[in-house]
Amino acid sequence: MRIFVIVIIGLFLAGSSNNVLADELPSDNQRVIIGFKEEIDENMLEERTYEIHHTFEKLDAVSATVPISSLNELKQHPKVKSVEDEQKVSTETQKVDWGYESTMVERSTEWGLTGEGIKVAVIDTGIDTDHPDLDVVGGENFVEDVNSYDDDNGHGTHVAGVIAAKDNEKGVLGVAPDVDLYGVKSLDDEGEGWEAQIIAGIYWAIDQEMDVINLSLTSCNTSNTMKMVLEEAEAEGISVVAASGNKITCDGEYLEDVMYPARYNSVISVGAIDDNNETTLFSYGGDSLDFVAPGESINSTYIQTESNDSGYETLNGTSMAAPYVSGLAVLYKQAFPHFDANQIKEMLIEHSLDLGEKGKDFEYGHGLTQSLEFPFVDIQKEEWFQSYVNKLYVDKVIKGFEDGEFRPDNKISREEAVTMVGRALELEDAQTTNNPFPDVDSDAYSAGYIASASELGIVEGLPNGEFQPKKSIRRGDIALIIKRAFELTQESGGPTFSDVEDHYYAREAIEALSTREIIKGYPDGTFKPYSYVTRAEFSSLLAKSQDPSFR
Repeated sequence: MRIFVIVIIGLFLAGSSNNVLADELPSDNQRVIIGFKEEIDENMLEERTYEIHHTFEKLDAVSATVPISSLNELKQHPKVKSVEDEQKVSTETQKVDWGYESTMVERSTEWGLTGEGIKVAVIDTGIDTDHPDLDVVGGENFVEDVNSYDDDNGHGTHVAGVIAAKDNEKGVLGVAPDVDLYGVKSLDDEGEGWEAQIIAGIYWAIDQEMDVINLSLTSCNTSNTMKMVLEEAEAEGISVVAASGNKITCDGEYLEDVMYPARYNSVISVGAIDDNNETTLFSYGGDSLDFVAPGESINSTYIQTESNDSGYETLNGTSMAAPYVSGLAVLYKQAFPHFDANQIKEMLIEHSLDLGEKGKDFEYGHGLTQSLEFPFVDIQKEEWFQSYVNKLYVDKVIKGFEDGEFRPDNKISREEAVTMVGRALELEDAQTTNNPFPDVDSDAYSAGYIASASELGIVEGLPNGEFQPKKSIRRGDIALIIKRAFELTQESGGPTFSDVEDHYYAREAIEALSTREIIKGYPDGTFKPYSYVTRAEFSSLLAKSQDPSFR
């Protein structure tokens, strides 16, 4: 029998009908968010507010404590658009790792996807900046009377570990261990905080150009101000992931849908499953649920306490499920850096494992999120060229196009081929104005590689002095470039090709690559040196040239 110790975590309205600590505010004052129809009227606020906590100029709104007696007057003021009770925020945890395997993260790591170059903000209780299993790049604090974003609760550190625990053969392993991790402290040592602190944290994440935001926190009620800032984050291309919520009563009743902010359309909502891929008893579901992820008995990083000096803890909750999806969103963003938040979500949907009823349902959403099997949208199954493409992708020699495709059957252009060779040789890739070819733009992605390859004698121009970078490259020219790039000499023996004449300029190069089993001819004994080469074919040639084990 499982015994769950429930820690209530959510956004609680600061009002008489909601849970709130008696000493949070003076009894005759109320904390609210005031929205203005136009610009913020500071003079009006000075006359009617007890204290101003945060100012949101982009939203024409402020967080303030005001006398309860002035609420009606504020709501009726001609310059005021809205007055909302500011909600209290807390963590979403049940205290009580199979999750990494369940989400198939190893498939992405085989392609070298580890979160490198992607930025994630954990808006929570902060992160333990001294934890040996976490590399915290930076962060910010929005909790009053606190001076740093260091974690004094443990919840934020646990969430961060699921996403980003280092691959160091110690402790636990995060989904995206090389991600740029940022701690945003918007909740205090009790795991609680005001809504304005969360909004301020989200704005900070937007300003810092984060790629992913994790919100393992909940509320029973909607907030127009929170909704607006989350929509702004989505508009900036940021994937915002939030816990669906643990089942608590809101005003004595259970909700029929996930909690807030997970319920907003701009947010990816995540419920929790156990190691049998069944939804947990504590996980909220509903029409707004997008995905489920591991949320029961999750071991991750934690702050050191008197009762736990290991730096690790096992917790239950949708708070633990959300960071699995955040981590996967990081990997998807690394694979498809030009995709916006909606495209990343569509990719997560496409690659999810359907559970429960067929299609999207109340308990599992679109299903269990899974990592990428291939980092290209047009490669969905095992292909003959996969091992070659995999090697070059891991070595950062090849990349996909902005639409996420690899286009294996497309003819490869001269500039694409030289760029890939240049990356393999780690040649200078800086854009240059000293390119020897008049038809190579100085700001082209290939300019630096072409200039460097020309200087080393790897490539030559055409008789008219041009390079013709967009033109498709032929098999004979490919052989010549690879021979020069990797300084390959002809070995004894090997086939000869009936259509490669003795005076052909690339004959020695073709024979050098042929004797080393880098290239092959056709069954009829020809080589077809004037035929064009596809991107998949060139990937195989380049991988074989770099590593003899692929021959």
